Amino acid sequence: MVSPPKRPEIVRRRMAPRAVVPSVLLFSALAVAAALLLPPRLSGAAQPEAAQAEPALNSANAGELCLRLSENPKGYMSDEALRRRWTLRSESCTLAFVNQPENTHFKVAVARSMPYARKVEALALLREAAAQGNAEAYYELYEHHKSWDRGDLDKVPMVTRAEADRALHKAAELGHPFSTQMLAILLNRGSTVKRDPVAARYWAERAVANPAKDASKADLQVLLGRLLVTSDRPDERARGIDILERMATAGVFGAKRELAIAIRKDDPVRARTLLEESLRPDPGGAPPPLAEMLIAGEGGPADPKRALALLTARTDTTGVKGVLGRLYLEGKVVPRDVQQAANLLDQAGVWDLDARLEVVRILAGNPEVRIKNAKHLLYYATEAAELDEPGAMAALIDLKLSKNAQFHDRPGACKLIETAVSRGDRSMTQRLADCRAG
Repeated sequence: MVSPPKRPEIVRRRMAPRAVVPSVLLFSALAVAAALLLPPRLSGAAQPEAAQAEPALNSANAGELCLRLSENPKGYMSDEALRRRWTLRSESCTLAFVNQPENTHFKVAVARSMPYARKVEALALLREAAAQGNAEAYYELYEHHKSWDRGDLDKVPMVTRAEADRALHKAAELGHPFSTQMLAILLNRGSTVKRDPVAARYWAERAVANPAKDASKADLQVLLGRLLVTSDRPDERARGIDILERMATAGVFGAKRELAIAIRKDDPVRARTLLEESLRPDPGGAPPPLAEMLIAGEGGPADPKRALALLTARTDTTGVKGVLGRLYLEGKVVPRDVQQAANLLDQAGVWDLDARLEVVRILAGNPEVRIKNAKHLLYYATEAAELDEPGAMAALIDLKLSKNAQFHDRPGACKLIETAVSRGDRSMTQRLADCRAG
């Protein structure tokens, strides 16, 4: 931990004995000193109304100002007003934390107010606050990884995937509402954490019971319902359908579509009717499953021509791109075009791990196929293999051993094969021997 410089006289005051974190004082001393050099605030008629509403900063109101300004503004603010807000936020949080260095809420607020150029210091503060049991600090560690450390294997992450995984779980365990919601989503969708449908349902229940500040409880109910209907337990599935029925009746966005997907196998006629009814209010979500039903003739006459019209009219959604990509891959309704299939499925993979792994397999089996962002795909395929997602390791090894010029990497494949064998995958034993034989 860095030894702090002598604190400026301006912030020196008599304080009761308490534990002080050195890295916090380092930042506080520097930031308060910098704040003293700022020019006085504008006054008079030229000062914007939003700035006039803020009181003068002092030790008594620093904490309240810090926490309030750390929230997103409710209405529109000009760039100039935002800059003043951010400056006051930084000053108030720094002063509040100088006054109460044991307060982890102010510690996190100070870290959040620091510019990206000082992220090393910010992360040190967040890790200290997390170690002291602050749930928001754990969430911010995950958020840093999500926002800044993903997508490029050549970049050394400041927060690793494993640390982000642990941090998000810990934040949820400590009752952080948004972390609970995000964990449920990721456990279902994949990325950063390994998919686990049972755990996803558990955390979705917790998210409904303790919703995030700006979250819609009805939307969380739809999330819970669509996760419950995938359960092998009849009672959970029945409860999920009941939730979706109630949400659909109440007109909650997406509920009718999710209900249709849930009952599609058992009641295709009603499922198709629900999707038809959802086309106008849910133009991005309803077309993919409805198009599949129209092509297969589920719940009514087959109409592949209309299915294709639905899909090509809304190609800006990842769900549509996934369905259309598989049609191009199979040569159904449209002429077979493996390159186009790879392009569309690569875009669908943003929210669909299975689509992403499908692209990996297409590239391995079709060396002539190319994608625009090979580095991006390789990162997420490697992440899935690291998480031991089903089929991910084998797909990535096949890709690296393939003749596809974008991804051929025999040494990298051999390293993955060693990892697979160490995990107990006996199917890779001969491949490991081949690697060692050169």
